[in-house]
Formats: sequence, structure tokens, C-alpha cells
Amino acid sequence: MAEPSPLPHAGLCQSVVPPLAFTSPAQRACVPPAGRKRGGVYALGGGVAVGVEDWNWKHPAELQDVAWDCAAASVAWALQACGHAYTEREVAQGLGAHRISPAYGLLDASGAGIVEWLAEIGIGAENDSAVSWSELIDAAGYQPMVAGGRGWYHWTGVRISSVVFGAEFAPLLALANPSPGWQGVDHILDLEKFAELGPWSAVWFTSW
Repeated sequence: MAEPSPLPHAGLCQSVVPPLAFTSPAQRACVPPAGRKRGGVYALGGGVAVGVEDWNWKHPAELQDVAWDCAAASVAWALQACGHAYTEREVAQGLGAHRISPAYGLLDASGAGIVEWLAEIGIGAENDSAVSWSELIDAAGYQPMVAGGRGWYHWTGVRISSVVFGAEFAPLLALANPSPGWQGVDHILDLEKFAELGPWSAVWFTSW
């Protein structure tokens, strides 16, 4: 079956609300601990070991049904990938009108509202409103994660990095993109597109 065309108004997916500033460097800790070999496990949440075998990064993408809820579809994918059967609609309803809307999509581009709602359903998560390419590359694959590019006006699930498989010379991110093809991005993201479509925010699970 052919992949769907980009949604006509997918640019509404992510709000242009400025990101929140962080007060603690610990909230930017989105890389494996120093000295730990890539492809092993990634210590999160005060020493909780999380690895590529602890969740299903190959889980099929949750394609968005409406133009404005790419964040909800991406979070639904992340939840499904670690065993929580939430739909796109259920995530949007859970986020509520104070966090996501048909007019603006996600109302806080930092991802803080996603973290807040995940806590309400018992999922630990953290966010970074200024995540770098190297941070995404190093962290991708070790836990469910979603990312949003403010120049992309879009959120996506983040599956894994090619670095996990030893391809450090030309790192790529494999995505669970809810709108394949939007602004020229299908299911792979490279550094050039990352730079073009940023700045970026990320939300990653620390416990589930």
C-alpha cells in the first residue's frame, strides 16, 4: 500500500509558543553516561538501566488522522512501543484543550505539557527544549522518545540511531513519522534536515 501524502495543513502540528528555559543542567542530560559504550544500555532516571531490548523501537508508526495532532500521534506511538495501548485520539483527549488544540497543535513547543500528562498516567519522562543533534543521536534507541522541530512545525517518534549499529561516520535517525513526506522528511532524518527544520525539542521516557 502506498504511503499517505503529507497532510495539507500539517504545519499546524506544533505551536510556535517559545520554549521554556531550563533551570538545571540535569534536565539536559540526554546522552549516555561517560565511558559507556554505545549499543549497550543507557542509564536514566538515577541509574535505571534502559536498553534497546526493553521496548519495541520497530513498532509501526501511528499515522495522524488530523492535521494538528502530530504530537499526540507521536506520543501514542511511543506508548504503544513500550506496551501501553493508547491511540492518537486518547492521547489528544488526555492532553486536553489546555495543552493541545486544533488551531495551534501542541501549545507548548518545549514538550513540557507532554511530560506533565505522561506523569498523570504513570509514565516518567523528561524534556529538553533545545536538544542538539549529537544528543538525539546518542540517546535514540535506548528509550521511547519523540522530537519536534519548530521549523518543521511537526513532531515525530524517534526510533533509533544508526550509531547503535556502528555507523558513526554518517549518523542518521530512524523515525516513526506520523506524516511521512512532510517537508521532505519520510522516516529518516539526517543532520542537514535537522539543522534546516530546527530548533528542536525532545521528550524521552525514563520509566514506564
